[in-house]
Amino acid sequence: MDAEKHIREKERLNQALSGKLPEVQNELEQVFHKYGVDSMPGLAHDVSCYAIEEIYIKRFSLPEY
Repeated sequence: MDAEKHIREKERLNQALSGKLPEVQNELEQVFHKYGVDSMPGLAHDVSCYAIEEIYIKRFSLPEY
């Protein structure tokens, strides 16, 4: 990723999070560190994507009767 794109993405995300990007980033870094994936960016990305998918699956799952 180039530096200019990284800065634009930071600004976009910070605006979308109402200025709370630093807090969100810090919390995610703590979670990645806790589970030892902070040094494995590919795995951290995969875990993040999986967790997001699970959130949406639960949101749209119909209850079993």
